[in-house]
Amino acid sequence: MLALAGLNLWPAVACPFFLFGGLHPFGTSESAWVEGCLYILTQLLWITPTLAFFASLELYRRGWERWGVVLAVVSLLLTAAMGLWVFS
Repeated sequence: MLALAGLNLWPAVACPFFLFGGLHPFGTSESAWVEGCLYILTQLLWITPTLAFFASLELYRRGWERWGVVLAVVSLLLTAAMGLWVFS
């Protein structure tokens, strides 16, 4: 689990790019309502893998080691997909 910790926390390191960097992976829109929805989707790109990692730590702590590791690996895959999609 500790080996996955550093890799799974990269979205938290990248969050200033999402919050203040002007990244628009879903594009932009003229409508304020659609722009707000796109902003929420963009924020979910970095917060979902981070929350999944902390949930995996909780599963591991409660004794469900296998499910904790599986969720940590899924979180790592989400992090890799986010990094390839946004920063490519």
